[in-house]
Amino acid sequence: MNRKFLFTIAKYSVSISIIGFLLYRATTGENSENFHKIWTQRSQWNTMMMLFSLIIALGGLSLTFVRWFFLVRALDIPFKLRDSFRLGFIGYFSNFLSLGVLGGDAIKAVFISRERPEKKPEAVSSIVLDRIMGLYALTIVCAIAAVAGTAGDSSSGSSAATAALKTIADISLVTAISAGLVAIALVLVPALTGEAMQRSISRLPVAGAILQKLLRAVNIYRGRPLMLLSLTGLTIVIHCLFAASVFAMAVGLNITHPDFVQHLVISPVSNLAGSIPLPGGMGGFEWMFEMLYVRAGIPAGYGLAIALCFRIVTILLAMIGVVYYLRSKRELENLGDS
Repeated sequence: MNRKFLFTIAKYSVSISIIGFLLYRATTGENSENFHKIWTQRSQWNTMMMLFSLIIALGGLSLTFVRWFFLVRALDIPFKLRDSFRLGFIGYFSNFLSLGVLGGDAIKAVFISRERPEKKPEAVSSIVLDRIMGLYALTIVCAIAAVAGTAGDSSSGSSAATAALKTIADISLVTAISAGLVAIALVLVPALTGEAMQRSISRLPVAGAILQKLLRAVNIYRGRPLMLLSLTGLTIVIHCLFAASVFAMAVGLNITHPDFVQHLVISPVSNLAGSIPLPGGMGGFEWMFEMLYVRAGIPAGYGLAIALCFRIVTILLAMIGVVYYLRSKRELENLGDS
């Protein structure tokens, strides 16, 4: 067995172990009866809302591909929207299962670099900025929840049970403002992202290479502030759509759940936990979602049930990537040789 195969097995083992532990706790704890009722009373499910959850998630995922399309086109690289969707869905699928060729982001970078070799640094920068934009918009969405939650405290019946969610939202508000000020400084002051600064940053241990790529990305796009602002707004919409998708799933299961504003904290933070290097983030997303539901005063097991059903939604979306992969398998194998 080679090292890559063993590492893949280890990642799946961790994901399965986390989900297995959560299921064991939900089915044997004091709330096990409630957890079993969710599955035995399927006649009470609202299947239309569950289908709506799938449609909303598809819309949010599709907008992520549109965002990357505009980032690439801003580099004056010939690129079609259908290629953005094709590579995006393949990359999304590869998050769940190793394709034996290249990872999702690598497929995107190599595809563009093969078409325009002189644009390879720019191609990588588009992917880096796409990721960073997603993370920054996540803090903004949580900040929106902080403001909305504060405005609705008098009527929403908030209690000490939601204190943890409010703390996360407040921290996100401070982070969003601070990161926004840093981003403005990076755009307005060329020396902060120039080659000299990139070389200095690259010497830092651990995070040096990542920070260098980030500075390069900002330096490349610094002349397009309106586009960056617009795409950040689009990313906020994307996170809100994913939160709405999870909320629709909770309504569809017809069980006790937090309100939509609280889901603007729960969903993004859970997705952040799901970005850890596990297959499709399986385990990380479910663990964080269940923990935040409990923190919001919801009986243990309810959050896990919703998270598992939403996991099915993500797997169904990944199946679209399977179709794209099978149709492009030969081309992707050639990318691996380039």
